[in-house]
Amino acid sequence: MKKFFYTSIIAGLIASGCTWGDSEQSLRRFNPPEETAPDRSHEPQLLYHNAQFDFTFSLPTSWQGYSVLSQPWTGQAFLPDTDKAVEAEHGPTIILRNPQWKAGDPWQDIPILVFTRKQWKAHHQGQFSIYEGGMVFEISHSSKYVFAIWSRFNGDESIKGFREAEGIVMRNRSGHGPHLYPE
Repeated sequence: MKKFFYTSIIAGLIASGCTWGDSEQSLRRFNPPEETAPDRSHEPQLLYHNAQFDFTFSLPTSWQGYSVLSQPWTGQAFLPDTDKAVEAEHGPTIILRNPQWKAGDPWQDIPILVFTRKQWKAHHQGQFSIYEGGMVFEISHSSKYVFAIWSRFNGDESIKGFREAEGIVMRNRSGHGPHLYPE
């Protein structure tokens, strides 16, 4: 009887649209709506454009003077035969740095992972992973590349500007759809 009761509750939740692990909520790091960054989509924006990857990202004017850094990302695959993880893929990360960032007083960066379309497909098929825990979400894509962000990029709430960076990413994600793989 208990088994039927629990099964009917779960079926009811699923039928009503409730799900576990909602990817959009994961990206928001479980912030209640009243605590998320205010909508600033109507305000003037700066546009970062990377010609090499044909990528454009919108920033608020408060980021005037931002800097751009680059570092590699590495994806690993687990080989069960050898019980080891090995480097499977790699690519660039474009880091947009808040202009208020100073050594000893860091502000939240926005690290944008660049995948080839082939790498993005392999990542979604579980052939390799980049981070332990969290998810990687598409921001936008071009004909050759996919631009993504790790859901825990702003997981350290002691870093200044972490909520603002979250809002910037969310606005850019919502302005570039549909995504290649529904999340």
